[in-house]
Amino acid sequence: MHSLCPTVHPLHFVRGIDRCYSIRSLSLRQSLIEAIETTHADYIVPADDRAVWLLHALATSHPQYRELIVRSLGNSKNFEIVRSRTRLLTLAESLQIRIPQTVPLRSLEDATFHAKSWSYPALVKRDGTVGGRGVIVVRTPSELLDAYHRLRQSPSVFAKVKRRLVDDDVLAFSSSSALPPQEISLQQFVAGRPANAMYSCLRGELLASLQVRTVCAQHATGAALIVERINDPRVEEAGRKLAKALTLSGFFGLDFILENGSSQPYLLEMNPRATQLGHLPIEKPNGGGENLAETLWLAWTGNRAPQPTVLPTPTEFPKRIAFYPQAFVLGKNNSLLTSAWLDRPDKEPDLVRELSRMGWPERGLLYRLFHRFYAVPPDEPVVFPDSEN
Repeated sequence: MHSLCPTVHPLHFVRGIDRCYSIRSLSLRQSLIEAIETTHADYIVPADDRAVWLLHALATSHPQYRELIVRSLGNSKNFEIVRSRTRLLTLAESLQIRIPQTVPLRSLEDATFHAKSWSYPALVKRDGTVGGRGVIVVRTPSELLDAYHRLRQSPSVFAKVKRRLVDDDVLAFSSSSALPPQEISLQQFVAGRPANAMYSCLRGELLASLQVRTVCAQHATGAALIVERINDPRVEEAGRKLAKALTLSGFFGLDFILENGSSQPYLLEMNPRATQLGHLPIEKPNGGGENLAETLWLAWTGNRAPQPTVLPTPTEFPKRIAFYPQAFVLGKNNSLLTSAWLDRPDKEPDLVRELSRMGWPERGLLYRLFHRFYAVPPDEPVVFPDSEN
């Protein structure tokens, strides 16, 4: 097993990885090609949206890798749907999966038209963004139009340089012909609690899934810090239907809102990659896999995973889970944190030591100097209702 990641990355501290190949920020595609050729890869598991877009583009620009990418991700004829929030949700609705009303904003005329008649609050979203940063909650027509203009703007050269040098983002200058430029959508606001699920699948067949709802998140639209397991047949069926319709392989995630009162799941979007749930134990092992990663490994190879699971055995199944180390932003004595099982890889001591340190960007002199003169207020974690018990 090999990885392709930045020169400074926690994967360098994980046992069982034979070699970590480094991404070169100014030659991303060539970095990927060299890693594929050197390792003679049988499968690729992307863990970043931009890595997925890069693979999609590579399947078109370099047909010799199409079979590998299709084997890893699924039918290439459906890549355009996977990349588009509105097309994905249109497909989901046709499969009788509940979604919030969502429309594309292809022009200022579209935005102006919908601003007059839409119910507020609402969400304006831009495809290709991560961590909830491309989502803006709007409450008036003027806020909708302002959000549309803000999301239409491409990052400036200064912003890209800052992301590369200060934030240590090796993909800061990446641009993929596979990603639709600046696709913006307007979505109905559904009051409720965020939830998400991760699925493993092979050639359109769902192998296993794991579902959680968010207890606490980095910010209102950000990544989860603490989650609780759930088991909603409608969430599993949504994954099963989409995996089959798109002939997906590998991993993917779905984000939902569980409507207040009814707990009806509304599908918001797809994450066409591995998410932060893949290593957690699953309650109903399918084919012998103790977690989603092992389930997919078994489907690929028919063999047991090369390394034993480092998490609780399938009989323990902690219901509330705090992700390590990001949940510590709440404070070590926070009642929500102490009530949860801490997802810390204790059998990987080198990795634990690395994760317990300050993040790579924060260690850099440029980062400290930049934030000394351009102070950015930290995100305010959000606890969702009914999560205190």
